[in-house]
Amino acid sequence: MTETDRYIVAPTDAANEIRMQRNGFFFADRTVKTTIGLSKIAVDLDRFIRLPIIETTDFKDDVLRIAVASFAYDRRFHVLPDCSTDVSSVVLKKWVEELDTFFVALFKERPVGFLALKETAPDTVFVHLAAVEEKYRMTGAAMALYANACKIAKERGYKKLEGRVSTQNTAVMNVYTAFGATFSEPQDIFIKEGEA
Repeated sequence: MTETDRYIVAPTDAANEIRMQRNGFFFADRTVKTTIGLSKIAVDLDRFIRLPIIETTDFKDDVLRIAVASFAYDRRFHVLPDCSTDVSSVVLKKWVEELDTFFVALFKERPVGFLALKETAPDTVFVHLAAVEEKYRMTGAAMALYANACKIAKERGYKKLEGRVSTQNTAVMNVYTAFGATFSEPQDIFIKEGEA
């Protein structure tokens, strides 16, 4: 369980949900762990990489812009009861500043999406942060970024690519499913009601 005074992440449990409500918290979101076994991918990854993707440390302003617009309700960044871009942009700025390298999808040389990986074990990388600008989602940028992440992770000797996704984000769950992901370890996010 991870927690602050007003924000708690805990394994999914119906009894826990009732206990949290009685203590002044409300249920904010449920996430699931996603795992792609890289040796078991049955699709040709190259056919999904339809946009140029570069690994870079540049474009952090673009990455932040895309992230703030894309994570309008993501409870990793909205840590108060009401979702506010004033709060989420501060949290996201810190996340983006701390990124080392990341992958950027380009459309006509314009950054339209990004994906950042972090090693969590000698054989595992985790999708730390990823988003695609809304008006470019139909270009296949998300599929290209995730296919590229799988390909690069495999080339670098990793066995698994993992992530954590809100159960409300079915679009990203479908992307993971396209690459054979399994889902496990549901977690609930609770936020304390009232003013901070």
